[in-house]
Amino acid sequence: MTQRNKIHNRLLSLISLLIVLTVPSVLLVYTALNFTNLEIERGGRGYITDEVWYVSSSRVILKKIFGLSVKQDPVNYGVNIVFQSSNYAQLTCQNIAPHYSIKTRCDYSKIPAVYVSGYVDEVWSFINEVNKTYPVVDVIPGWQLPDSEGINNYINWEHPPLGKYLIALSMLMIGDYPFYWRIPIISFGVLACVLVYLILYRLTKSYIPSIVGALLFTIDNITRAIYSIAILDGFVATLTLISLYFALESKYRSALLSAIIAGLFKASGLFTIIPIIIVLARRIARETSGGLGDFIYYTVYYGVLSIGLWVSLLTIVSLPVANYMGVSEWFKQSLLGSISWHLSIKCTGPNCATSSNPWDWFLGYHSFALYNYPDGTTLYAEGYYPLWFTSLILALISIPLMFIRRDYGKTLLYYLGIFAGYIGIWILGSRTQYSFYAIHLAPFIYINLIYLAHSYAEDQELGIYVLRSWYNSIEKIVNKIEQVLLL
Repeated sequence: MTQRNKIHNRLLSLISLLIVLTVPSVLLVYTALNFTNLEIERGGRGYITDEVWYVSSSRVILKKIFGLSVKQDPVNYGVNIVFQSSNYAQLTCQNIAPHYSIKTRCDYSKIPAVYVSGYVDEVWSFINEVNKTYPVVDVIPGWQLPDSEGINNYINWEHPPLGKYLIALSMLMIGDYPFYWRIPIISFGVLACVLVYLILYRLTKSYIPSIVGALLFTIDNITRAIYSIAILDGFVATLTLISLYFALESKYRSALLSAIIAGLFKASGLFTIIPIIIVLARRIARETSGGLGDFIYYTVYYGVLSIGLWVSLLTIVSLPVANYMGVSEWFKQSLLGSISWHLSIKCTGPNCATSSNPWDWFLGYHSFALYNYPDGTTLYAEGYYPLWFTSLILALISIPLMFIRRDYGKTLLYYLGIFAGYIGIWILGSRTQYSFYAIHLAPFIYINLIYLAHSYAEDQELGIYVLRSWYNSIEKIVNKIEQVLLL
């Protein structure tokens, strides 16, 4: 390669990276700021999917477990005051609040609370008088709590704490404000788009399809939504991409560790272990010439090892939580209870959120409502399902390519392995899954779609190879059936 070509390639690489950094950064920041403005306009009464639970639990963890307070503007300092009963909350608003230069929110109905904001000294002077007058149960500085019973003590036991620690850290370092607590997930979203680009470039060795795949992933509705709100599933998706990137580099220990860390944000991250274990077991079985027996042995071995490592790391990161609630209670609720929760039917009926089956995500059926806008429209956790469905069908058809294109084989294992994980827990009882879980699959959907479109367009012999492989496999199966029937 000449010096001129090297400079040209470096320039293309730099421009490509600039595109896949800038576009998601602008898009995700814009979306997050839009949500923030809507939240302010609605006086903190907006509901943005499970973000309200993760953010609330992060605030409670910061205050009650670590004994720290969120960062706030002293001129617009907010505090949630929780009383023994709603009567005391109303009396506070009627009898005490008018004498202070503060703003109050007094419309809580499911929790006996009042939210006050104003200059920090004035707010605490007000709280001190309230404390002397009425029985106050809890005082939680920060953004307005959602109107939900017991939210002032909610820690979200059923999910690992790492994601909530990260959200809490943003509250501590930057501030307890809707846009600020979304900065970590926005960063993970930008990183996810870059990783889609890097993985596609490794697979295709071409800039154009790599950029196209990254941008399609970026502008997909579910990507823009999930990576603009503080929800755990986005963290899991990015860590899964990191795991795949390491696997493509044959750094399987790093790939496995990334998958286990994903499981410390949300247990569904452990689905990423499935493809890694298969790749590892298959590689060792080949090296030892042990055949199917060795493959099964090492699959079980690495499976047990991975779960053991996850439990160990989960215990370590959960030590503050376990110390707060008691070790036995933590084990019962956060470990055994988490397994039970993930394999259970959460909520059914007309007042419950719309649940879905994993295959519904590829058809646009039963999408979860993430946000109800003031104008009556709804934002759904829904990918661009014509492309999603096409990607899944192409993935299933192209399984024979796994045996001649190693990197694509690993990528397809991640795609189908994670999908199999969601189907697996559905079989075991988790019949109320939600479509925002699908962000875990979204990057693989576009990596697979763009890679196959590029590969089939570039090499028409690949299509013939795939068809021939399926024909030979079906023929062998038919012959085996005939042999059995003739016995």
